[in-house]
Amino acid sequence: MITHSTRSRRWPIPLTLVATTLFAALTLVGRRPSSEGIDSLATAFDDSTMAATLTAEQKLVDFQVSADETEEAVNSQIGTAGAQAGSLSLPASSEVLPAPLEHVRQSVADGVGEASTRFGGEVGKAGRFASSRVTESLLGLAQAGGLGDLKPGGLSVEWEELAISGVGGARLKAVVAYPKAGAAEATRRFPVVVLCNSWVMNWWEYAVKQQEWAAAGYVVLMYVARGWWESEGEVTAAGPLEVDDARRVLDTVETRSADWHADPSRIATAGVSYGGGLAVLTAAADSRVTAAVSLSGWGNINRALAGQGAPNLFWYEVLKLSGSPWVGMGRLSNSVSPHFRAILAGNRSEEVVGWCRTRSPEAHLQDLCGGGRATPVLLSNNAEDRLFAPDAALLYRQALHGAGCRVETMIHEGIHAMAELPGMLGFSDAVATSSPLWSRVLAFLDANLKPGAAPPPPPPPALSFQLRQPEASVFKNYVPVYLDFDSWPSPRVQPSSYRLRGDALAPPQARDVAAPSPPPKAEECTRRLAYGPDTGFSGGGALLSPFFSSPAGG
Repeated sequence: MITHSTRSRRWPIPLTLVATTLFAALTLVGRRPSSEGIDSLATAFDDSTMAATLTAEQKLVDFQVSADETEEAVNSQIGTAGAQAGSLSLPASSEVLPAPLEHVRQSVADGVGEASTRFGGEVGKAGRFASSRVTESLLGLAQAGGLGDLKPGGLSVEWEELAISGVGGARLKAVVAYPKAGAAEATRRFPVVVLCNSWVMNWWEYAVKQQEWAAAGYVVLMYVARGWWESEGEVTAAGPLEVDDARRVLDTVETRSADWHADPSRIATAGVSYGGGLAVLTAAADSRVTAAVSLSGWGNINRALAGQGAPNLFWYEVLKLSGSPWVGMGRLSNSVSPHFRAILAGNRSEEVVGWCRTRSPEAHLQDLCGGGRATPVLLSNNAEDRLFAPDAALLYRQALHGAGCRVETMIHEGIHAMAELPGMLGFSDAVATSSPLWSRVLAFLDANLKPGAAPPPPPPPALSFQLRQPEASVFKNYVPVYLDFDSWPSPRVQPSSYRLRGDALAPPQARDVAAPSPPPKAEECTRRLAYGPDTGFSGGGALLSPFFSSPAGG
């Protein structure tokens, strides 16, 4: 069956600007609200005739200060907040400002007086700091305006920052979006989606999806894995420490379930790339996870770095460089690069094989699919991905399916994480494409975390493969076409063999198949094929080449 995406396409620029501004500003401001940043924010809203009357005494109640902060530092911060609060004096009535703007005014008013030298306050406690306040306000306005993927209506959303204690006491930054508790929701319990960051990405990666899904009735917690950005510890590349950290995150969901109106019996893990691999590893390690979503993730780490014995040198350098402490985004453990190099060199020692198995979801199939679990898994990979290649993704799918898991698989055009990117920024219906991926993810979550909430949809295809469309271009909209298969391997797909005839490859004719001719002897050959000679020419940038051959590059 061939399916077309039927999503309506809207101009994505407004939400793009909102998301870009939010991500750029809060990457800096979200770490630690400085007095200069707070003053600039207050001045901007003062110019728009929105501010608030605050006092230092009122804000003392809201401060959450970690035990190692000195009294002198706290007093200094309170004094700064009080001085700024005293300079603000504009109306605070919702009768003066429209409701959405009043919400922004109140959020900024609350955020201006808050201060903390550690993200998220004390471990496990709520941190209603400036970044979460502003995120809540801007995304709430974007949703009220129906920008991009955010639809008007739905449940009101509240945001919260917190620190989660990982293995060894490492503090992991987390941000949760959840439906506000109105009268109708007082007794409701909402399913939970736990998201983990991609390699080098920060807490804002899924901010738009958090807002969208929370308004649809989910508690959506995103945490930053150890070693990235403000989260403490070192990156061990989806090793046991990261998996145990993820289980601590699930513990936090249970502990805070009453505050967030969460149902800890309905939890899905999800993520893109690094987060996608960790999502499945976490699901295998903890039976509290009832569904998993891996987008541009991997099943076998050895196959990713040295598939078919071909070392993936380009991606090795990208992963190593981007995780280096001097780049400033992560702190890659000194133990990771030697193992990567051993994989590239074809080292099959017991230690290296064990290191790979620990980090490969395919090695944990019994835990994930056996024992009656049959965990539902949604896989999505891209046809031009040179890190987690599509043929490896299909092998991964077969391994899961053969072990008893219920698997849905999508293969899209584009390079690594290209199909996921527009939706993460909030415009699945973009200028160049109308991707059904994120709507498929939400449908998967609804089917497995909200059973019986609506009439069950028809069963999804086992595999959806996007066809290449030569007319695709960044300069015009197009609707992607997917070829759906109810089972895989499919009898509709048959292998073909080709023979060299003259200067071209030709498909075999019937007589070739029935009675193939014996191969010629070496002395009878009149043509020779040379490969691998040093011509002096270069194929160009390893990342640009697949980009220009994908729909995004036309």
